Amino acid sequence: MTRSLFLIQMAGMPGSGKSALARVLGRRSGAVVIDKDVLKSAALAAGVDKAQAGAVAYEAMFAQASHMLGQDWSVILDSPSFWETIPEKGAAIAADRHLPYYFIECFCPDKHEHARRLRDRPRLASNPGEEALDSDRQTFTPPGPYLRVDTTQPLERCLELVLDYLGLDTANS
Repeated sequence: MTRSLFLIQMAGMPGSGKSALARVLGRRSGAVVIDKDVLKSAALAAGVDKAQAGAVAYEAMFAQASHMLGQDWSVILDSPSFWETIPEKGAAIAADRHLPYYFIECFCPDKHEHARRLRDRPRLASNPGEEALDSDRQTFTPPGPYLRVDTTQPLERCLELVLDYLGLDTANS
């Protein structure tokens, strides 16, 4: 696969499969994956107040993305996109670098599978458990086209859909 630079925002509810898909996509495309939960958990461990840790994590995530894009690395942002500013900032960073911006929303329509994922996954300090199923939060998406992936499908099938959306080689899927 030829390496062209891009910025991708993976989005969706906790346990929707965005991190699993981001990791496999990162390995396949050679992109750096920046996980907001790792940054937020580090902020919490450093003593940042829980109310501020999310804002700190998002600022760090976008700063790191811009920095990595400036070093000629494609970037995949892994965060739920619960704020309208998330797709706006991602698109602005990509536009500043004259690079394509892609938005991929993951969703898991099977409530039992979604609960199992939340219950069984290794959890960072910032990761919610099954209580996330009762959340009324929503994913903010960009105004233009984006990809929505049902992650109850096999991971390889989800990867094929994403690679097709990105216009990348799916021959090795």
